[in-house]
Amino acid sequence: MDTDYRMVRAADAPALLDFMKRVAGDTDNLALSVAETEDMEVHDERLFITELRNTPSVFALAITDGVITGTCNIRIPVRVRTRHRGELAIVVRKEYWGTGIAQHLFEFAVSEAKERGVVKLQVDVRADNERAKAFYKRNGFVSEGVSPMLLCVDGEYVDGEHMGCIL
Repeated sequence: MDTDYRMVRAADAPALLDFMKRVAGDTDNLALSVAETEDMEVHDERLFITELRNTPSVFALAITDGVITGTCNIRIPVRVRTRHRGELAIVVRKEYWGTGIAQHLFEFAVSEAKERGVVKLQVDVRADNERAKAFYKRNGFVSEGVSPMLLCVDGEYVDGEHMGCIL
């Protein structure tokens, strides 16, 4: 398995759309639902990528054998007083869970974020997602509190845990 890690490009829009549609059905741990991906069009993805290019945010991809297998987005605010912290989101296709892609993708994205002045990462994760919480703890994150009603999945509210990491 040969995986490359790089920043997203505008030309990635169609493949990124396919990736998002696929991963939305893999798990209920994401804010994105399958129903929401049905209305997405390629131009929506291009606008999203263009928006990211106009901010200091990091949007990294893992590409295995020509296919997007993971993304890591670190949203960096544009305001001077808050641009030192980034909001993290990592997604890996289910068939690649446990392969190390998330770890390598995280490390690649964090390196880019540090270059942009980020010194703290934050993430909200489902409170019952022990696998994700263990990943974040291995990477230096600590619990910073509860996020009540983080997600609404099939009409049921799911609490989250807010975690942070000083880089």
